[in-house]
Amino acid sequence: MASFAPLTQNYQFAFGDGTGSSQWVFGGPGAGVQVLQVDGLEGIPNLRTQDSSRGYMDGSFTGRDFLNARTVTFTLQIMSDNTASMQTYLAELQRYLMPQRSGINVLQVYLPGGRGVRRLYGRVRRREIVVDPSYVYGRAIATLEFFCPDPRIYSDAVTSNTINSLSSTTRSYNRTYNLTYPTTVSGSSGSVTLTNQGNYETWPSFSVSVQSPSTSCSGIVISNFTTGDVLSFPNLTLGASDTLVIDSDLRTVLVNSTPARNTLSVDSRWFPLPPSTAQTIGLTAATGTASCTITYRDAFI
Repeated sequence: MASFAPLTQNYQFAFGDGTGSSQWVFGGPGAGVQVLQVDGLEGIPNLRTQDSSRGYMDGSFTGRDFLNARTVTFTLQIMSDNTASMQTYLAELQRYLMPQRSGINVLQVYLPGGRGVRRLYGRVRRREIVVDPSYVYGRAIATLEFFCPDPRIYSDAVTSNTINSLSSTTRSYNRTYNLTYPTTVSGSSGSVTLTNQGNYETWPSFSVSVQSPSTSCSGIVISNFTTGDVLSFPNLTLGASDTLVIDSDLRTVLVNSTPARNTLSVDSRWFPLPPSTAQTIGLTAATGTASCTITYRDAFI
């Protein structure tokens, strides 16, 4: 029957909302729904290349290569077992694996090798069930195709760290160079070192709000001290009830769910967390004190 428990065994998979409240778990040892083959999960997705012809000469000029969307195809064997009949499992498959007009759901995978549960984001694009002599005798073969616009495979667990803003009063005029940047303020950490444990870059999200006892803050800067990249909001002021949310993957800036990309300075530079390389991220505010929660998932290709 339909299962909503967390994945706990090798070769188990689930598709749905990712919370366990509305998803279908399939595969795993002894289950009536067995996964015979998975294509597109362990390999590199198709590349979107920017090569250009050398005109009247042999060869090409090499441009940049980007990952395209990932398509994951499952071949399933569905049979009756001690829990349910083949027809019951087929009805569940048809119920939970429906095409979507918009949006994406979570495809969770549990593969061997100590990798634990990982996830992709996609939607069903194909669902085929073969009716043949085997079907008559209680064995069905189904093909499922999931289209994942984001080709990365993520850890199911989210990494989250919260930091408080550094004091900006340590830089005074006239300035004396070389400038030094503090790493602590009033006993609270103003920076954190993050490491993406995956094998491909991942893009973090930031949620910034005013930290009590301040009632407002302005001049917010999120800095990657390792690379020198910054996300700067020099003219933005947050009140006590405001929240600034920055999604570096989608390149969105929201204040209380309202678009505020225009508050990002033109000299800002979006930055990912590269694989297996520690990055020190800091927060400063020109006035008041801010708090920033940084979230991300390890990413794999």
